[in-house]
Amino acid sequence: MKRAVILFGIIVMMISFSMIGSASGNESSFVLFVMDGVDITELQEIETPNLDYLSSIGAVGLMNTRTAGGLEATNTYLTLGAGERAQVGRAGFLNFNLIENYQESNVEELHHRRIGQLDTDFEIVNTEFARIIAENRSGEYQPEVGKLGTLLSEAGAKVSVLGNADVLQQPRRHIGLLGITEYGVINQGDVGPMMSLKSDQHPSGFVTDQGYLLQEFDYYYQDSDLIIVESGDTSRIEAIDYLLTAERYQEAKQEAVKRVDALLGEIITRVDLEEDHLFVVTPTPSKQGIRAGDRLTVALGVGPKIEAGLLTSGTTRRAGLITNRDLASTIYNYLTAQNAKLSGRVINTISSDQSIDYLQRLNQMIKTTFSWRPTLIKGFILLQIITLAVAGSLILVKNNKFNLKQIIKYLIVTILLLPNLFLLSRFFVLQEMIIVVVGWIIFSLAVSYLLINQTANHLKVILVPALVMTILLVADLWTGGRLIRLSILGYSPIIGARFYGIGNEFMGVLIGASVIGLTTVKEIKLQVSNLILLFLFGLLVLTVGHPQLGANFGGLITAIIVYSITYFKLQGYDLDLRLGLKIGLILIVLVGLIIIIDLSGHFGTKTHLAQAVSGGPRNLLIIMSRKLSMNFKLLSWTIWSKVLLSFILILILLFKKPQGMLKEILKSYPNLAAGFNGLLIGSIITMLINDSGVVAAATLLLYPVFSLLYLVLKRIKLN
Repeated sequence: MKRAVILFGIIVMMISFSMIGSASGNESSFVLFVMDGVDITELQEIETPNLDYLSSIGAVGLMNTRTAGGLEATNTYLTLGAGERAQVGRAGFLNFNLIENYQESNVEELHHRRIGQLDTDFEIVNTEFARIIAENRSGEYQPEVGKLGTLLSEAGAKVSVLGNADVLQQPRRHIGLLGITEYGVINQGDVGPMMSLKSDQHPSGFVTDQGYLLQEFDYYYQDSDLIIVESGDTSRIEAIDYLLTAERYQEAKQEAVKRVDALLGEIITRVDLEEDHLFVVTPTPSKQGIRAGDRLTVALGVGPKIEAGLLTSGTTRRAGLITNRDLASTIYNYLTAQNAKLSGRVINTISSDQSIDYLQRLNQMIKTTFSWRPTLIKGFILLQIITLAVAGSLILVKNNKFNLKQIIKYLIVTILLLPNLFLLSRFFVLQEMIIVVVGWIIFSLAVSYLLINQTANHLKVILVPALVMTILLVADLWTGGRLIRLSILGYSPIIGARFYGIGNEFMGVLIGASVIGLTTVKEIKLQVSNLILLFLFGLLVLTVGHPQLGANFGGLITAIIVYSITYFKLQGYDLDLRLGLKIGLILIVLVGLIIIIDLSGHFGTKTHLAQAVSGGPRNLLIIMSRKLSMNFKLLSWTIWSKVLLSFILILILLFKKPQGMLKEILKSYPNLAAGFNGLLIGSIITMLINDSGVVAAATLLLYPVFSLLYLVLKRIKLN
């Protein structure tokens, strides 16, 4: 019995040591090489043989660099280390070796006074860590600063940080933000003054001492699970770019990129790429790149889990695109074979022969779409507001001077057609915007003329744009969403609020267009069964809400309510408490089913919804607070609120003027009336539950309001 107890104890100890002795269960390491302040255009123009070599055997991708603040180096580095959008000011630079002095005090003593005695060994500390915590505690995302370092420390992994980006007399040791723990310390490494050499030949006054850095790399490499290397020189040029002429900046930047590439070449010779992973990342775009719209940076990975091709992640679900939040999750997963509870997802690869050239084209399309969006959306909204204002004046004055009635009808149909062209904008973004816009307007007016003058049934005038829009959106979502991803009304990888599925702009458009389109079909073809419409409504709910299709939770709730009200009204139900309870039950069942499907993970990576639910109550509260805050902000400053107000005013006018006409129209078209009921209630619901509810409500009302206005103008008699 005694022997059995002893044997059992030995087994337990062996299991315990196997769990904590090595973070990864093997001897492999993860090397993170940082080359900051470089954009994709510079990498294409400057000779970088070592980067080219890695891209030929590894995977490349564009990385979203959004933080909780601006695109400053301290913010981007802290975001990488936290695995969540974060921000920090000057305190982010203040990481020092223990043996250094800062503000005439020994760094170790200073840290002890400010943080307290720690029961752990460390070689690098941040001297103003409490300030970093305070800056993020009340922020929008409330990140856990030093999350990656803390998780790796808990897993028994050793983290080393090497290098700095000091300039002139300023310490710039923000590389430490990638490896610090929740106490602002790093296991081991060297970020001290010996990492750089003073130089009168270089604008920043310092360059990286590559010989010393490589010596320290050799020392720490075998004893590190994660080793983070700050190449330094490109970051230095970015830090003092305002002191340089444009010509001197270009010259110095090229020299810095070449030196960094040479350092990378030395690192490559020291790393076993069959056992270890090497990632090259650029946390911050160059300032010149930011001014040119290049806010995505290049990331590159090589190693046993990396196929040659393109990087991707569950966050983006897009070939060649990842986010800065994904890196912490990836490092933790590669070293521990476990998934961390972080907002980012593990970076994977898609086998492909595409490389930097593909990323260059993708980046050009993304940034062009991003630059076009404000102008085109503002123009589109302004067109709607002007059309509504002129139509309202016409209804009040009843004077058809200059044949305004016919002009407004053309404008209404043009407005209903434009979202279709916006969806197809990926085919035009590499052209001149003015040529594209003129072409769209001519095309829309030509189609409007044909619809208004060549169709016997005036209902077909509103049917065609709505039905085409519905078919295009549904087809696109069921085939991977390639159109939405680079659409003017889609979502931008630069902003990074959404990377897949359907955003609130097109969600509102789809629900509004589909209800108007399908109920108009029933008006024209009365023999169309309500059961057929019920099936189609169900398909649309699935399209909007399924994790592998639209993946829009707020849109799912809106769609269920809108389609349910429309269907029950078609069936002759009154809007009363009993119907409300029935729709509420349907909502609970369908939403619950979608959540279960999402949480199960059977269809691949989980959506933001499943991740939010898995994150626990605190995470849900943070997300809800952020969404409410966004809604209030949008109410006050987005131009979408102006068009939403215009919709409300024109609807109030139509209820009153011409007297009795709206009631007559709704009575003449009971199927359309059912759709109007559902959409009006849906616009209120979507306002309340979406983080950009103003936008969703405005796009949801676009098709019903302009369709109704067209029918009124068709009947109204003017002088």
